[in-house]
Order: sequence, then C-alpha cells, then structure tokens
Amino acid sequence: MNTANYLSKKYLYWIDYSKGILILIIVFYHFFQNYRDGSGLVNFLYQIGNSLAFTAVNIFFVIAGFNTTLSLLKQVNQNSQGFNQINWFNWLKKRLVRLYPTYWLVILVTMILYLATGHQIKINSLGDFILIAIGWPGYARYKTLNPGFWFFSAILQGYLITPLIFFICNNRPIRILNLGLGLGILTKIICLISLSNNFIDTASLIQNNWILSYIFPFCLGFYWGFIYYKNDQLRRKDWLISLVAFAIGLVIYAILLISKIDVRYMLGFDLLFTPLIMLLCYWVSQKIIEKITYLKELIALLGRNSYQIYLLHQPLLFILLPSLIKYIKLPLYPRLAISLIITACFLTLYIFLFNKIELSLKKILKFKST
Repeated sequence: MNTANYLSKKYLYWIDYSKGILILIIVFYHFFQNYRDGSGLVNFLYQIGNSLAFTAVNIFFVIAGFNTTLSLLKQVNQNSQGFNQINWFNWLKKRLVRLYPTYWLVILVTMILYLATGHQIKINSLGDFILIAIGWPGYARYKTLNPGFWFFSAILQGYLITPLIFFICNNRPIRILNLGLGLGILTKIICLISLSNNFIDTASLIQNNWILSYIFPFCLGFYWGFIYYKNDQLRRKDWLISLVAFAIGLVIYAILLISKIDVRYMLGFDLLFTPLIMLLCYWVSQKIIEKITYLKELIALLGRNSYQIYLLHQPLLFILLPSLIKYIKLPLYPRLAISLIITACFLTLYIFLFNKIELSLKKILKFKST
C-alpha cells in the first residue's frame, strides 16, 4: 500500500494527544490567571502558564493547518483529481457546519451559566451580540461574554482564507510556507512599530483579533501536512531547521534580557520557537504518551474535545475561583490544592453535560436535515 492510500485510512492519534496536552496548558494558565491571591507561588505559576499558553495557541494553529492539508490531499487522492477540481464551497460549508453549532451552543450555555449564578451579562448592545454570534473579530467585545471566543473568530478567518492561500501559492507547499513566513514577519514589524510609537491599541488590535497574528503557524501546518502525507512522518531536515531557528531565538532572547529590553513573546519569537515546539509535541505524543495506556486515553479524550473545552472553560473559572478563594479558609498551599481539585471536578462535569447536549442537538439537526 502506498503512502497516500495508507494515510487515507490511518487515524493519527498523536494529533489528539498533542491537542490534549495543549488544552491542559491553556486551562492551567487560565486557572492561575483567575486564581490571583497575591502569593508568590501563584504569580510564578501564572507567568509560566502565560508563556506556555501563547505557545500552545500557536501549535493549535499549526495542527489546524496540518489537518486541513491532510483532508484536502485525501480528497484529491480518493477522487483522482487535482487541487483545481476541489469544490471549495462544499469544503468550507462542512467546516462552518462543524464550527458554528457548537459555538452558538456555547454562547447559550454561557449566558445560562451567568444568569443562573447571578452574574451580569455585560454585552453592550444587540449589535455587539450579533457580531459575537457571527464571529466578527473583536477581542474587547468577546470579553463582555467569553474571551475564549476570539479563538473561534481566528480559526474561522483561517478557514475562510484557506482557498485563497492555496490559489495564490498554486497549491505549492514551499510557496505556502514562504507566504506564511513573509506575512508573519510583516505583522510583527507592524506591531513593533506600533508599540515603539506608543500605539499600543493598534498592536493589541492586530494581536488579539486577526488571523495574521497566527498566519505563520497556520501556513507551517499546511506545509507539514504535505510533508507528512508524502513521507508518513516529519523529516530529519524539519528537525534540523527547527533547532537552528530555536537556537537563534534563544540567542536574541538572551541579548534582549541582558540589555534589559522588554521582551514580548508575540513580537516575533513564535516564528522561531513554534516549529521546534510543534515537533516536540509530535515526538512526545508518539514516543511517550502512546506507551502509557490509561494516560493516553484521557489525553486523547481531551484532545478530541479541545475545541469545546477552549470555548467553555473560562466563564466557569470566572465564577468558581473567586468563591473558592473567599470561602476555603485554609493556608495557602492546601487551599490551592483543594481549589485545583474542585475546579477539575466542576469543569469535567460541565464539559460532560455540554457534550451530551451537543450530541443531542446534532442528532436533532441531522434528523431534520434528512
């Protein structure tokens, strides 16, 4: 069986494992972002989580691009047609059908959660609510309900421009990679100029709202999708180039720190660090997690539900953690440990119930469509 036919039937569990690790990192960060008791330990863990979460988000976009290329190549192979014969409208429609029902259900569940717990919904107007519902970019607007919704908006933008990227680059993987790198560098330069001229709002607008901030990881995923489909693995060459880029990033990072220059991760270091971190997720998932039976099942489950978890978890943390800090009258470390356990239990139950509702809704929609 050739590689193309093999990959058309093979399920890549390491992708689920990678997404499971990444969503745990993001939930970890948001836990300590909301569990602010002023202690040195919590502040330290928050800072660690902050850097790791930025990295995790980048890897999610690499995986999104990677999966997109694999699905397109499988379609091309199965139908014995070229990229030029792909029905992009149907492809995009399938992506939107997968994204929007879950997103709208999360909006509804979030509003019910706020109302049930007596928390105010701070959406400014009906117009803002409509923009949130369609996923129009606007991080400040999303924060009035659920800041995690920015991820939906960014990934939606990514899917909308995917046909354009493949058309501009004539479906050539190296051209796609170069386009992503060029646009990524340009975006960082614009943000750096904005910050140096104290246009902080402009830099924040670009960083937190638009797919251009994640265009390099997204296009890197497209590129590696082609490589993996052809070779059934990522090559030694990919490791070597990623290691060199990572080393360059560390040197620059160290120079800036020694010079006492403010280091902002999203101003370029993701271009140098993301490739190697993606490869490390790939290696850890295949070589370590795959060998731990019960752990891999749990992490794979988290990975398969990572989209739902990302959109769901922050409102629960807003509501739960202040109460835990206030009412658990224990010393610092026992209170932190118990808060982690309680949060994990509530979050698990919350996501479990949501998945049951989501599954029922999908069955109803499928029944009506037939």
